[in-house]
Amino acid sequence: MDHLYFNLGSVAGGACFEVELRGSAARVCLMDDDEYQAYLDGDAYEYYGGFYDFSPVELEVPYDGYWYLVIDSNGRRVKVRVAQIFDD
Repeated sequence: MDHLYFNLGSVAGGACFEVELRGSAARVCLMDDDEYQAYLDGDAYEYYGGFYDFSPVELEVPYDGYWYLVIDSNGRRVKVRVAQIFDD
């Protein structure tokens, strides 16, 4: 299964991430550890996010846990930048 992923590690609920897509629209999926494993295994899974044809995308982590950010551009070339957003 071709996809880009970012291991965000252990993240507190409420943390926000900004995803910048360049070159293609893509499905951007924020998944906890269990859902990412289901995704890799080809099982049913749930995620936060969706298909985006604009950038940047902001996603908020819904609860404390270990998180992954998956970018699926359906085989199209895409450049991705991910940054955590901090409130001042």
